[in-house]
Amino acid sequence: MADARNDERLAGRLVAVAALGLVLIVPPLLAQFDRADRVFGVPLLWAYLYIVWAVVIALVAVIGGRSR
Repeated sequence: MADARNDERLAGRLVAVAALGLVLIVPPLLAQFDRADRVFGVPLLWAYLYIVWAVVIALVAVIGGRSR
């Protein structure tokens, strides 16, 4: 019974991370970063997308690491 509860929590957290990732890449939010500015020579939009991608992967790794 405890394993089922842990699996439900894990699934809930992963769904929350997926929802967060989806919200962070919706077009209205992306439009805020679509400028000619550059971060370390990389366009701001691309830097934002890579940072969001890295954060989502890191969160999944942290959540998955805790489940062991």
